[in-house]
Amino acid sequence: MALQLENLKESNEFLNILFDNITSALFIVDQSAKIENVNDSFSILFQKREEQVLGELCGNALGCVFAVEEGKDCGTTSNCSYCKLRKDILKTMSEKVPTYRKKLSRDFYTSQTKESKHFLYSTKFIQFHGQKYTLIIIDDHTELENHRRQLEEQNETLKSLNEQKSKFLGIAAHDLRNPIGAISSFSEILLDSGNEFSVNEKEEFLTLIKDSSQFSLQLLNELLDISNIERGKLRLKKNQENIGQIIMDIVKINKVFARKKNIKIINKLKVENSTVNIDKSKIEQVLHNLLSNAIKYSTPHTTINVDIKDQTTNFEISIKDQGVGIPESELSKLFTEFGTTSAKTTANETSTGLGLAIAKKIITGHGGEIMVKSKVNEGSEFLFTLPK
Repeated sequence: MALQLENLKESNEFLNILFDNITSALFIVDQSAKIENVNDSFSILFQKREEQVLGELCGNALGCVFAVEEGKDCGTTSNCSYCKLRKDILKTMSEKVPTYRKKLSRDFYTSQTKESKHFLYSTKFIQFHGQKYTLIIIDDHTELENHRRQLEEQNETLKSLNEQKSKFLGIAAHDLRNPIGAISSFSEILLDSGNEFSVNEKEEFLTLIKDSSQFSLQLLNELLDISNIERGKLRLKKNQENIGQIIMDIVKINKVFARKKNIKIINKLKVENSTVNIDKSKIEQVLHNLLSNAIKYSTPHTTINVDIKDQTTNFEISIKDQGVGIPESELSKLFTEFGTTSAKTTANETSTGLGLAIAKKIITGHGGEIMVKSKVNEGSEFLFTLPK
């Protein structure tokens, strides 16, 4: 008899060792869903010692976000009627129906820190000395789930980039077909029958070839720009620059193009100290784009006003024209890749549909904002800010 009792004692100790060394988190609850026993893996996963959870209701012991944040007992929170784990524990207890490896994703408080955890749990009915219990087995899949979600996000990003690449290639092929075709045709005409044309006709052909070449080159450059930006390769080489002086220089260049349409560009700059930390070439690119657009969409003998305002935390640059304007319903398209509106240039000038999208990404990269105000037949005003 003594030997049998000693064997039983050793057997129980052995079972306790097994219980505590199982890598899955195990805990046993009674009929009221209070914790009766836990293993070491449970204490590690939920960062709570055995004496802290014994006699506690399941959700309170686990640190369920609803029990903690609502300050209520497990079974009375706003989520308890929807909790899959609670339903399965009670079903196993009342109907002796086990559950196997069901998913549970929820926030839990471990110590004072809220963490998102992802589990696979199983439940099993146990009866001992006439008492009913449920054994819950939890396998922590948080790290695996986080990796899976990261892969999903990366796949979505790759899918988006692939779709964008296909879109860019399709639009590039479409938009480049006409100018390259024109270059090829006019070059062939000049080579085959050059002597049949007057000097003026040859000059006209060469001008068309030049214009088509410039448009093709601009489109390719902007496609490369937008592609690099989308891949996170917007590299800004910032230095302290005088934005007022940069604007005056860009205005001076664009006055040459505006003169061809008898358009006046009025520089209203009055700010003396306008030093900001910017990438000069990128901001020049934005200014060139906004001014060239203002010229393209303005009718002859109108005015373009360029201004800068010294605000508390930033400088606001404004380019306001008296052009054709844009319908309010179409303004949201302006800063998207290849976004087109019903507004037409006033002298059949070409546009790639990428300039404003690039401008927005450059300004956003500087920590600023770009926006537009416009009314049909009254003109448009483009504004962007640069933090001081």
